[in-house]
Amino acid sequence: MKGVFKKQSVKIGTLILVVFLLIYLPSLLFVMYSNGIKTDILTIGNIEDIQNIDGVFVRNEEIIISPETGNCVMDALEGEKVPAFYRIATVVKNVPVSTYEELKKKELEISRAQNAQKENITTFSSDIRKLDTEIIEKVKNLAEQSIRGSLVESRDTITNIDNIVYRKSDIFGDGSKSAEYIKKLNSDKATIQSKLNNNVKEIRTNSSGLISYAIDGYENILTPEFIRNATPKDLEKITTKETNGDFNVIDAQKGKPIAKLVKDLDNYLVTSVDENASKALTIDRKVTIRINDTGVSIDSVIAYSSNVIDGKRIVAFKFNTGLNETVGLRRINADLILSSSSGLKVPYSCLQNIDKKNKTANIVLVKGSKATIKKVSIVGMNDEAVIIDNIEGENLIALYNTYVLNPKNIQEEQIIN
Repeated sequence: MKGVFKKQSVKIGTLILVVFLLIYLPSLLFVMYSNGIKTDILTIGNIEDIQNIDGVFVRNEEIIISPETGNCVMDALEGEKVPAFYRIATVVKNVPVSTYEELKKKELEISRAQNAQKENITTFSSDIRKLDTEIIEKVKNLAEQSIRGSLVESRDTITNIDNIVYRKSDIFGDGSKSAEYIKKLNSDKATIQSKLNNNVKEIRTNSSGLISYAIDGYENILTPEFIRNATPKDLEKITTKETNGDFNVIDAQKGKPIAKLVKDLDNYLVTSVDENASKALTIDRKVTIRINDTGVSIDSVIAYSSNVIDGKRIVAFKFNTGLNETVGLRRINADLILSSSSGLKVPYSCLQNIDKKNKTANIVLVKGSKATIKKVSIVGMNDEAVIIDNIEGENLIALYNTYVLNPKNIQEEQIIN
């Protein structure tokens, strides 16, 4: 009996060994006899030539002072562009802030109701024209009846005119449902307003600009005039101060800053850059600034570059886009995107005979298991990757072609496993 079990065990063991060899032998042979050449396929990608910087925003900012002490309710949004003499906030004292918020809510309801009424008039404008036409015809009839002296007909015509006028006023007149609703809202508003009399103080702007409630104390220091006199040490001293993050209701103190107004569209990001790195940052060069904390990208132009100060230069980037997203920021970390390219992307290490002057290089493709060396054009590059394309007038490479990752010592026509 034991002999039978032993034979069965041998058969099972042999079967497992055969299955193992069938599955893993090809891989084992490849490892033993392969020439170890790694390949990949050409795909589309993007590369950027970037410099990382720490910088501070410099603007023409006007401080807005609170005229009263109390709870300050914001009437303009952070980063909102407002006209001159616009109410940006209201200081409420001696009454609950909720009372003022109720007033704002009622004003919003009135505005919506009035807009709905205007839309209603537009919708029924054709009906209104028909009623006006009917009134004109009835008035003509009334004139003829008066001439004839027909009092009965005149009385009926006057009644018809009154009915038409009533139908017209029912659409948008003082007796319409919409007008009654707006009248009620205004009455409610007046009741709330009476509670707030002498207990609210409006804060208005003197000129137009962008509003921010993020006061950090640098508003009168970091002006455009600061840029040409700045040193690297000056920038190092500027630290980010904690500002109020809830720009809805805050405590206001009489005579203290409550907001700031950015008056000019032209803003600046100022940084200090090592002398070697500053060589790429020439005046009038266009640069995209990508703020790392927020992901916001800003198109800018280099407006100023100082002489070398302690091995560094002060560089100022001028911009007029993305203002509402950056108006409350001061010190940031950002990537300067000096150039960006997209196309067939390969590792820098896979190219040979790189000619940066003429922007060409060699790449080893695999065609029918054989190596073939092709000369390509360099569209863009950084220390890690390169965007390549065909030499003008030739069609040597294409999407999904196989190429060699480690082309060192690879010869033309060499067999590639």
